[in-house]
Amino acid sequence: MVDDNPQTLNEEFAELVLPEEGVVDLTDKLTEYMTEIELGGMPDIVGQVLDDFIDQSGCMPEDLRDSDAFDQITSTQLAVTLAYQLGRLEGRSPQLVRRLVRESVEKWEAKPLADSPDISDADLRRPKELVYPRLRRLEYAEDDDDDDDYSDD
Repeated sequence: MVDDNPQTLNEEFAELVLPEEGVVDLTDKLTEYMTEIELGGMPDIVGQVLDDFIDQSGCMPEDLRDSDAFDQITSTQLAVTLAYQLGRLEGRSPQLVRRLVRESVEKWEAKPLADSPDISDADLRRPKELVYPRLRRLEYAEDDDDDDDYSDD
């Protein structure tokens, strides 16, 4: 299948969000195409790098003796492993990923991401649609602003 439109996902679907049901549906469809989603499905060194990303982002428990520590670690490892596998899938089959996203956008009627950084109690009832995408945007926007403070200009 040849893709006549070389737009990236970011260009084609910029600032759109799916409703929560659409996010779950798309996640399930993409996961069906991932063939190696187990924690052991990659070289150990790549796993160590992913674990270091987890550690650097502050998501590893400080006290490994805590009763929930290993559950927290393995849950986070699964999340980054799935993200790694999704990146591999998009690298091998960008047309497939773009098609599944496009179908979800149409089926679930994606809407523009809310501009306001303020998160209300009502927003907390639909976090996948109204909270998580905005937090992701805020976090990266603040990091970009911080970088400007250290320029040599």
